[in-house]
Amino acid sequence: MRKVFVALFGATALSIAPAARADVNIDFSNPPGNLGDDHDYSSGGLTVTASGYLNPFVDGELYGKNLGGDENGLGLAADPANEHEIFAPNSFIQLDVSQILGLASGVDFFMNSTTGTEGWAVWGNNTDAAGSLLGTLLVSGNDEGVWHSLPGWGSYQFYNFYATGTNANVLLGGLAIHEAVPEPATWAMMLLGFGAIGFAFRRRRTTTLAQLA
Repeated sequence: MRKVFVALFGATALSIAPAARADVNIDFSNPPGNLGDDHDYSSGGLTVTASGYLNPFVDGELYGKNLGGDENGLGLAADPANEHEIFAPNSFIQLDVSQILGLASGVDFFMNSTTGTEGWAVWGNNTDAAGSLLGTLLVSGNDEGVWHSLPGWGSYQFYNFYATGTNANVLLGGLAIHEAVPEPATWAMMLLGFGAIGFAFRRRRTTTLAQLA
């Protein structure tokens, strides 16, 4: 009976506890330099793939920028301003998140290197390399270093990051991936199950000993 009480107490405590959420962070300034058209970023066993495009369906080489402050992040080597950043109006960086869709409950991101009238926009779609074509505008802004949630998580395989504004250049700074973890109710049910098994085993052992006596 004591084991059952302990199990029930633990289950109750877990049911009223806040849900746990573990973050896996990805820093797009590392590694620095030219990275080719595609590059995998992995952390904590989770992987996303970044691809560079000068226009929809036109590949562009990625560039990891690591100059400190707001000049850290992922851009494009072919930036005409020689800033190695995502440049307006048509270039973009695409993130393929298909490998983490079943493993993450959501993803946050931040942008870098926005000054003056420069801004950024994120489009979502399920067509590789299409960018804003066949896509949906999800969120936009002109801040830097501020975390935003990727909208529509689970609905899109690709997220496409653009610079907005005249002669704008921006960087994709980083990601925080929220790993999917068991809900408190799940843990509670597991504890109740273990408690019931323990109680049944104890009763069976007591009954067996009584019969032998």
